[in-house]
Amino acid sequence: MGANRSALTPPRGLDYLPAMPPRPLLLLLLSLSACGKPADRGNAACGLAALAGPTALLTQFSVPRQTLSRPPAKLPERLVARLVAGPALPAIVGRSDSLLVIGVEGSIPAAIKPGYGVLVLDTSEKTRGVMLFEGLPVEGAPSIGTVSLGNSTVPLIGIQLDPTRIEDPHCPFFPDSVLP
Repeated sequence: MGANRSALTPPRGLDYLPAMPPRPLLLLLLSLSACGKPADRGNAACGLAALAGPTALLTQFSVPRQTLSRPPAKLPERLVARLVAGPALPAIVGRSDSLLVIGVEGSIPAAIKPGYGVLVLDTSEKTRGVMLFEGLPVEGAPSIGTVSLGNSTVPLIGIQLDPTRIEDPHCPFFPDSVLP
């Protein structure tokens, strides 16, 4: 019985698959099997997360009691700064009077002109990192310091939120591997 089956007939247990030519069926099965592998998430899924996450982050400024009105008391000496949909870079944390000064190490692509940074804290007040955006800061968000990028300085605002609202756990915005 098995020897007489047509090449286009799915094996038993796969009767729910539509009858399709073998090549597209093979491509479909390979694609579906690759979806569950974390190592393969580095491409499309992380690319989408790199764009959607920062957009979601900005929408969180409209949620009451998440916007920081002053710098947090405790911060690490070093943290990760990430350009939206761009590279993650190491940064040094300092203070000037009551404001923060974040110094980003390394160079950013010449085509990118950051306009402001967002310090991101989780709900336990742990610092996640700084996301760098082009354009103007979120209206009404108080400045809690500055971000220095080479010869330029941009304002720093802050937010405290649940990171699962904005970040895919398989594609972290602020990877520790960036820090020395």
